[in-house]
Amino acid sequence: MENRIIKRYEYEIGECVLHEEGMDIFIARRKDRLFSFREYRIEKLYHEDLAKYKRIQKAGVNVPKLIAHDKQLKVLIFERFQEPTALDILAKEDLKEIYFKQLFTIYRFCRFSKVEINYLPHNFILKGTTLYYIGEDIIDSDPKRNLENFGLRYWIYSKEAADLLREKNYAIDSKRLLSEEEANKRIVLLSVTYW
Repeated sequence: MENRIIKRYEYEIGECVLHEEGMDIFIARRKDRLFSFREYRIEKLYHEDLAKYKRIQKAGVNVPKLIAHDKQLKVLIFERFQEPTALDILAKEDLKEIYFKQLFTIYRFCRFSKVEINYLPHNFILKGTTLYYIGEDIIDSDPKRNLENFGLRYWIYSKEAADLLREKNYAIDSKRLLSEEEANKRIVLLSVTYW
């Protein structure tokens, strides 16, 4: 393991969790806290990711905090959560109402800011009573990609959620699978309740 000093703090660099052409993401540790340590080889990618983070945060979406950034070294360091994603929970049981209440609050902030994020459940973590967006996608408002017309189907045990679970190598519980009619009713009820 290697140690790196960024902004006067020493980070113990651990496992590489993502290796791409333009960057690597490592799990880093400082004292008893975990971080996502992103090291970029392409400066443009560094600036794009920093801009995405600022845009998502400006929209009012809860995201892991940016702990440090270093333009010269092309490094971004974010807090890292160990909690399971919403998809991890959905694979085991139906999601609790707190997820939907917070999800629609995030959706409301995005609508008012005229942006869309990736609403798939593997991009969200519930830490305490706060739902965090851990994805990176942010685009201009698009009715085809918003929560009601696209993302919400993946938050209930619908056919779409089962397909996503299968794609991510989770076991599928056919007894929990909602029919198309049941899924549509659940989506309408959630939209009416929380929007």
